[in-house]
Amino acid sequence: MSDKYRVFTPKVGVVGFHHARGPEIEGWFGVEDGEDPAIENDWSYLPFMALSDGAHTSTEDFSYFTLRQRDGPDQAGTSLFGISCTRQLASTELLNRPEDVTRSTVQKAIVVIAGSPQFFGSLREKLSMVTGAWFAQR
Repeated sequence: MSDKYRVFTPKVGVVGFHHARGPEIEGWFGVEDGEDPAIENDWSYLPFMALSDGAHTSTEDFSYFTLRQRDGPDQAGTSLFGISCTRQLASTELLNRPEDVTRSTVQKAIVVIAGSPQFFGSLREKLSMVTGAWFAQR
């Protein structure tokens, strides 16, 4: 089998809500420096799928979605699967509140993109713990 058909390496990203621009990808883990899988695969709607409309109505929420990996010299085109855990925190609780935080809450999502949804049940629990611990740092 050629390298083009190797197993997809999961990616982890952070999506935040900016008061003027809306949901946007803040960064990736598990990718090489300078790479952005969202740009390379035209995942322009990923921030909106990960940080869904109405996320402000609950403390924690999960989204499930699919994405398309583009066919390229180093990867075969295929369907990928995403799960995100969204949390929010009152901006008054932030220890270091950036100037661009103008809304009453801060919303962020941790996103995992995988080649299969097979382990999303256990991954959901882990995402909840990680996101909870991250927000506890305020």
